[in-house]
Amino acid sequence: MSGTAAALTAGYARLLAYARKRLRDPDQAEEVVQETMLRVIEQDRRQAIEQPLAYAFRVADSVVYAGARRDGRAGEPVDPDLVCAAPLPDATLDYRQRLARFETVLATLPAQRRTVFVKRHIEGKSRGEIAEELGMGIEAVKKHLVRAMIDLAAVADALDLGQ
Repeated sequence: MSGTAAALTAGYARLLAYARKRLRDPDQAEEVVQETMLRVIEQDRRQAIEQPLAYAFRVADSVVYAGARRDGRAGEPVDPDLVCAAPLPDATLDYRQRLARFETVLATLPAQRRTVFVKRHIEGKSRGEIAEELGMGIEAVKKHLVRAMIDLAAVADALDLGQ
């Protein structure tokens, strides 16, 4: 049993009590805890979670709130503490993981290709502006952009395959 699974198993009673307090129907608490444990274990497979039980409590909030929205009670929150404009913890973690992966892949590009890609797709400059800034033709800029996309896709595929 992994460390995350062991921590979740050890904290099951606490998670169940927490879910029961958050729900109007305490009989749904077990379903919420099972869904929470599943999400945490799936997330742990993608990236190690340092404090799985603490993370599970945040995910439980997410599951409870999602259930309330699905049941049509979005205008009537289960608990005032759940109302927040910030993204949910699992969405934030997923975004951070994707950003770190993108930065890793971007760093593998040759310097000029990376510069052209960043100026076009991150800074939002036109091909003409990039060509003028870097002293190259528009066709060269296009070629760098196409090759950057090919390189990024190849490296991303290699990372997906664990190579």
